Amino acid sequence: MRALIISTPVDTHFLAMLPLVRALTAAGHEVRVAGQPDVTGPAGAAGLTTTTFGEAFHYSDLRRGRRPEGLRPIEVVGRPPAQQIDGAAQMWRNHAPYFLYDYLELARDWGADLVISDHMEFAGPVVAKVLGIPSVWHRWGVAPTSTFMLGLTRMWLGPLCERLGLDSVPEPDLILDPAPPALASTKAPPARPIRPEPHTGDGTPWTYATTAGRRVAVALGGHTLDLDGAPLLRRVVGALAGAGGVEAVVSAPPEHRAAVGELPEGMTYTEETAPGLLFPGADLVIHHGGPGSTLAAAALGIPQLVLPQLDETFLAGDKVAAAGAGITLDSAELQNSGPQLTDAVRRLLSEHAFRPGAERLRDEVRAMPSPADTVPLLEQLTTRQEVLA
Repeated sequence: MRALIISTPVDTHFLAMLPLVRALTAAGHEVRVAGQPDVTGPAGAAGLTTTTFGEAFHYSDLRRGRRPEGLRPIEVVGRPPAQQIDGAAQMWRNHAPYFLYDYLELARDWGADLVISDHMEFAGPVVAKVLGIPSVWHRWGVAPTSTFMLGLTRMWLGPLCERLGLDSVPEPDLILDPAPPALASTKAPPARPIRPEPHTGDGTPWTYATTAGRRVAVALGGHTLDLDGAPLLRRVVGALAGAGGVEAVVSAPPEHRAAVGELPEGMTYTEETAPGLLFPGADLVIHHGGPGSTLAAAALGIPQLVLPQLDETFLAGDKVAAAGAGITLDSAELQNSGPQLTDAVRRLLSEHAFRPGAERLRDEVRAMPSPADTVPLLEQLTTRQEVLA
């Protein structure tokens, strides 16, 4: 079987699919990843065959906007309304036509048997339908596009689909969702669960020196720091120091460290970003609500302090808090308050109430079908398509 992987041009959108891609290759199937350099770069680093189209997308540029210098987006516009978060799909609807014909030509020439794309890459099902092969959507977080917004997206892409002989964007043959039940959306179309596996990259797992109880991983994400998040990280470090007796690994690239400042004793900078290397062994994870961090902490059963900055990260914080697995501070006022941050850190490290919620998430994740368990289902899709043909 030949599986073509297509992703919207954001590395974390692709990385959510990587465990399934690895399971496919382990089962002897051919895989090719197509997209812009933002996707084919990490895919190539993972040892996968890639085909690159166009220039880098630079997703963070979209988020930079015309903000006053030194202010994070949350400090300028606050928490976005739910409809605006769901409307993020419209940005990727606008992006879908750019390389659709390139993907179609590649899939046809390569002889793809299956197209797998993330749930906001609307070109995937179109390419598959035109070629008469099955398609799969793989979600990457806890806030997939709602049924209502998918209807609008299909309407706006209708003319493009008509030129290809289709009525609208086809329904994928299968939707995969890595969110455990307690974090999964109730507004999106039904999906088959697939166990999320924390991304490990090619680095070395972090080794905590202390035994247990006060080990913290801080990973606010590259976009947060690029969007003037260094002062927030500095306050987080101050809150950890105020909690006392904390050992912490702080993920931050060198160019941001001067703005954050020297770390207190017991805290160490790292350039590593993969949650599968930083989170195991931690007693608390402090992150921005990104899908990789949220689902990795859930899979490992670790309480979370979520400091959302953009779009669906706010919903991730809501879900984690509702599951009793952590605390979310979802306003600039709360995030910019040293006492609020310190209180949240102290509660998460000292109160037993959050550990059971985190462990319930872990147990839910463990009960989900693994990527390897999912491969036979994909094989059946392509076999059934061959029979129908």
